[in-house]
Amino acid sequence: MTKILLDANLIKKYHQDIVFNYAEYPTCDHWSFDFNSEDYKKSLVDWLPKNSDKKITFYVHIPFCEQLCWFCTCSKTITKDYDKVKDYLKFLHLELDLLFNFLNENNIKLNVGTVYFGGGSPTILNREDLKKLVDKLKTLFDWSNVGNFTVESDPRRVDEDRLIYNAEVCGANRISFGMQDFDENVQRRVNRIQPAELFEKILTKKVRKLYKTIAFDLLIGQPGQTPETMARTCDKINELKPTLVQLSLMAYKPWVAKYSIKMVAEGPLPDFLERKELMAVIHEKLTEGGYVRVGWESYALPDDPMTKAFNDRSTWYAATGHQPGGRVNYIAVGSSSKMNLGDDYYAQNFYDIHTWKTCLEKGKFPIFRGMKLNKDDSIRQHATQHIKSFLGFQFKYFKENFNIDAKEYFKKEIESLSQMIKDGIVEVTETEVRLTEIGVDFSQNVANVFDKYDPPHKTDKDRLAHIEKAKLAQARVQEQALK
Repeated sequence: MTKILLDANLIKKYHQDIVFNYAEYPTCDHWSFDFNSEDYKKSLVDWLPKNSDKKITFYVHIPFCEQLCWFCTCSKTITKDYDKVKDYLKFLHLELDLLFNFLNENNIKLNVGTVYFGGGSPTILNREDLKKLVDKLKTLFDWSNVGNFTVESDPRRVDEDRLIYNAEVCGANRISFGMQDFDENVQRRVNRIQPAELFEKILTKKVRKLYKTIAFDLLIGQPGQTPETMARTCDKINELKPTLVQLSLMAYKPWVAKYSIKMVAEGPLPDFLERKELMAVIHEKLTEGGYVRVGWESYALPDDPMTKAFNDRSTWYAATGHQPGGRVNYIAVGSSSKMNLGDDYYAQNFYDIHTWKTCLEKGKFPIFRGMKLNKDDSIRQHATQHIKSFLGFQFKYFKENFNIDAKEYFKKEIESLSQMIKDGIVEVTETEVRLTEIGVDFSQNVANVFDKYDPPHKTDKDRLAHIEKAKLAQARVQEQALK
């Protein structure tokens, strides 16, 4: 293996304990808890009729897993009691009825181009319940416009027959596996045992023919990961040949998920420099295997739709990762689900399932926070997400879409990039801000420069203090919803 050349001083210089992935901007910690069900209804009526030509991603959240992964900070419920899943589905159908009754009352039709089932583990649903949910959606909007239908899948819960059923009967054509890592020791230390042989058994020729995208999620920063173990994991990825590999940095948040402390029982997690080494190995190995880097967090085979979308600048970085098809606008159902209506609105459902159900029983949308963006928010949203999606942004884009001179508008931010320019992380020309090959792995740092709410000079202590205040506000809103 080629020697990995990294500048440790440079990595140390730009280290941040709290890292923002900028799947949304402003980040959700800055959304308002005064934004409620009525505000969400106003946002739907305000945005959708004026943007009927824009395709919507429809996200469905299934927050159940049979086993707890110690790295997970997502909203989920661990259970093997399927009655709990059935009860959740009853309310999920109720939320769908509430949403589409409201849309019909206001003569609003959804132009849905993408459907995404995420979790949790959507494949915890049995065949019958998955089909009922899909059939329900087909009665609510025109399914003929749906080009992409993804079902996140737990490789421990599916076999070849189930994947074929999901495709042939339910219409899924994209699949995302929580692969995370193939090293046995790493899997043991995060409580997620799934041998590579599982993938070999289920990724048959027929399955590969039915799905245009087969994605593996690869989690960086897990306990026990080393350049050597990661090289072996990447060798196995190259052998199995998923069409898309999506990277994410593990967020160690014991103040959010107390159980995550179990991961450090045998030793510390990879530090910032070690994570960069892991990413360097991934880049080297996957590009050797024929993958193309498409944005910060994704590697795709040349024939995967993501590669063409990246080359055409028609991909977008969102909560579900990089997606082809341009700007992602999404409406969602289920506990904790997030909504994003263009440059104008964000909203999120209650995390707590009981609170979510209580709102639905009252005939209210289960919204506990959201935001109406101003023009500056929208401009910065596009800047940060272009950095994540396309590894930079062109000034002409902002002239064409916002009628601003981006070079002048971001004058202070560009000036503050001077050190990063000297360090070879980013380049600023007459036409664009562009990450260098070295700078790709510092995309969060570059995006952070354009963040008004959490700028680089804001300390991690101050950020954590803000998060704690937000948690208190969340508790207050939840208490009110239960009255």
